[in-house]
Amino acid sequence: MRKKLISGILVVVLWVTGLAAAGCPAPAAKVEPEPIRLVFAGRDGVYERAMEFAIQFFERENPGVEVEFVGLPWKSLFEKITLELVEGRGDFDLIVLDDPWAAKFMPAGFLENLDGWFEKKGLTVDPDFINTTLAVGRWPYPDGTLYALPVVGNVQLFAYRRDLFEKHGIPHPPATWRDALEAARIIHAAEPDVFGVVYRGAKGHSIVVSFLPILWAHGGRVVEDGRSAVYSTEFLEAFELFLSFKEYAPADVSIFGAADVRETLLGGHAAMALEVWPGWVPGLDDPAKSRVAGKVEVVPHPGEKVETAAMLGIWLLGIPTTSRNKEAAFEFLRFVTSPRIQKLTTLHVGNPPTLESLYRDPDILARFRWYPGQLKALEGGIPRPRIGIWSEVEDILGGYMHEALVGIRTPYDAMTRAHAEIEEVLKGYAGR
Repeated sequence: MRKKLISGILVVVLWVTGLAAAGCPAPAAKVEPEPIRLVFAGRDGVYERAMEFAIQFFERENPGVEVEFVGLPWKSLFEKITLELVEGRGDFDLIVLDDPWAAKFMPAGFLENLDGWFEKKGLTVDPDFINTTLAVGRWPYPDGTLYALPVVGNVQLFAYRRDLFEKHGIPHPPATWRDALEAARIIHAAEPDVFGVVYRGAKGHSIVVSFLPILWAHGGRVVEDGRSAVYSTEFLEAFELFLSFKEYAPADVSIFGAADVRETLLGGHAAMALEVWPGWVPGLDDPAKSRVAGKVEVVPHPGEKVETAAMLGIWLLGIPTTSRNKEAAFEFLRFVTSPRIQKLTTLHVGNPPTLESLYRDPDILARFRWYPGQLKALEGGIPRPRIGIWSEVEDILGGYMHEALVGIRTPYDAMTRAHAEIEEVLKGYAGR
């Protein structure tokens, strides 16, 4: 047996030697193709954890593709995307956009036409997407070309302490903003360790975002048909009501940001929060994080003259036209927004989904009891004005609003001055 084995080896060696002597190369070893590498720029924090969780599944099921996620803070992400728009270096295959950025990047020809990709692949957009979330990925809004899919169903919500409302015989949830103001007055007077309300009052973006649901419930707008809509009866009435909440809020509410609102609510020091966000609402039911676990209800905002309209904060996922791996990027885009992956990232990370059916999924409802109200808020939600200079308009408005909040200006003076400056900025924007 041993002699036969040695003979066989000698035959193979002589055959290979003979091929080499004859100038014929030995059979080449099989070379595996290089994997496709997708570079994905997105948000840090809870959103990064959700995307990295999804990437693990994608790479496992698509062994020929590797995905590198670059998680960045809000401002840094905006700067990176703007740089890519200007220089076109092809650094990214997928990018996450905050929905107010849509008016800047979508009309600039920076993103792939996804309608074209769905058609090319013989596919259709999943009808399970909540209509309002899908609309913010279109330009012109709300029914133009699709440039991005909604990957995070962020929406502004209202929170209140059910136990305190019931203790003091206050109907709940508040039907109107004036009901909410009256509830804040009653609880603030009766509960020495609890503020009637908490909200973001810091200058600029924070105070504007807190105010918008109250403005919209009064039928007011900041921008309408390309012009400033700030100088109006609706705006002034809503603004005066907003300022009335200060009496029942922490003394330093004028410097409060999102983290301050969250910590005040989690600590049990506020009866209501004018706004909460899905990314940190789950902590309210976690006894390890919250002193009021199980006592806080999260619902759509109160109305006033019109039915409530929540502010959408959708995060969108698109493919830059400079991507070198567009087909693989499209497959990942579909994968990460699919029902299976959205359900997994919701259950394991708390990422709010953008598919209607998941807000009725029994597994998800067992974890997130407020999801029916969150779905209602999403379905009735509206985005911030679709103008490329919204951040500039927001800074002007938030500056004057803050001056009124701290008592430097009257509400009327703040409104008048903000209107004049915003109108000038919008005229310049229209003339570009």
